[in-house]
Amino acid sequence: MPLPSSGQITINQIHVEAGGGSASQAKINDADIRDMIGKGSTSQNAFNEYYGVSAAAPVAAYKGRTLTTGNGFPTGNVTLSSGSKLVVVTIQLGGFNNTFVSLGGTSMTLAAKIDNAAPNGVWPLIATSAIYYLVTSASGSTQITGNGGTGRSVAHVWEITGYNSSTPVSTAAVQNTNNSSFSKVISLSTEYNGVTIGSGISEDTVPVNGISVSNSDSLQQIHLESATGHYTWRDENTPLGTRSYTCTHNGTGNLHSNSSTMHSLTAAHWK
Repeated sequence: MPLPSSGQITINQIHVEAGGGSASQAKINDADIRDMIGKGSTSQNAFNEYYGVSAAAPVAAYKGRTLTTGNGFPTGNVTLSSGSKLVVVTIQLGGFNNTFVSLGGTSMTLAAKIDNAAPNGVWPLIATSAIYYLVTSASGSTQITGNGGTGRSVAHVWEITGYNSSTPVSTAAVQNTNNSSFSKVISLSTEYNGVTIGSGISEDTVPVNGISVSNSDSLQQIHLESATGHYTWRDENTPLGTRSYTCTHNGTGNLHSNSSTMHSLTAAHWK
């Protein structure tokens, strides 16, 4: 379980959390202790840096996606594992008006969303990126539904196990407004050995060469009708601090501008 988040904290508590035996010899500069907060052997190390820290590392597994190329939300079914887990649904919708997502008939909690219109020169239309989450024991074929969307919309589904809290440690939402860039950076605070789930929608480039996301461990993407790219990524075993993800469309031109493309991005981090 996590170390105390305030008050007195002892080297024995820290050592036990790191996997050591209670009352066994330990120093705050021991490698197994420093590793819990990602500190090197020559870095300064203080007791208060261990507040709330856990040695546990959550794991994220991709479960599939639903999609539509017509108006409306990409309602569909995915197959969930048995047992309790944190289900994360990322949505990338053409258009806006999204106010909810439901999993198996239960409303999910919104972590982050962006649906602002990009400026002229990037893409003067609205596209939605959002992340929802829910702790559930639902298993087998389970329906995802919601609202919003005006053509070419996707929902990607992840399961997270081994987490300490179902509430995200941090969230972020950004959009590319630079009419001379094919990339956009999204940054958020991360815990040591945490997991980030990200979501993005981009105008497609021609030819379609795909999206890349820096610092991601895996990336799922689909390009619909040579018009929009819909993607989600995961980053496990994160370092402590601020983690940045550069999302880049690797094309040579695009539908509305020769020097830029839209990225509407959201991200959430769990420990």
